[in-house]
Amino acid sequence: MKQLSSAQVRQMFLDFFQSKGHTIEPSASLIPVNDPTLLWINSGVATLKKYFDGSVVPENPRITNAQKSIRTNDIENVGKTARHHTMFEMLGNFSIGDYFKNEAIHWAWEFLTDPKWMAFDPEKLYVTVYPKDT
Repeated sequence: MKQLSSAQVRQMFLDFFQSKGHTIEPSASLIPVNDPTLLWINSGVATLKKYFDGSVVPENPRITNAQKSIRTNDIENVGKTARHHTMFEMLGNFSIGDYFKNEAIHWAWEFLTDPKWMAFDPEKLYVTVYPKDT
């Protein structure tokens, strides 16, 4: 397995999806702009609501980002475990009416297993499928 820094993983993710025709959107402010429904940005998709609700049409329907996000739903565990944080970066790839599950699943697998990218051993990965999700 490759030894990578978080900055390298972030850049590889963005480069991978850019190679699949996605436009890289820079991380937006943690304080929402023109969105009174959020106190702060809590996910990678939160800054893209304008595209999904149709109020803005993106130049490219394929978007990828590494969005800084804040979550406080488990704030009482921050500092007690290594996995609880209030601020983190969420990596995302999004399609605004362009592609769906088939491409998204194949690309995720390619990113994780291809030697050019993350190079995880496919024999060590387990995938679950909900039977009615076709």
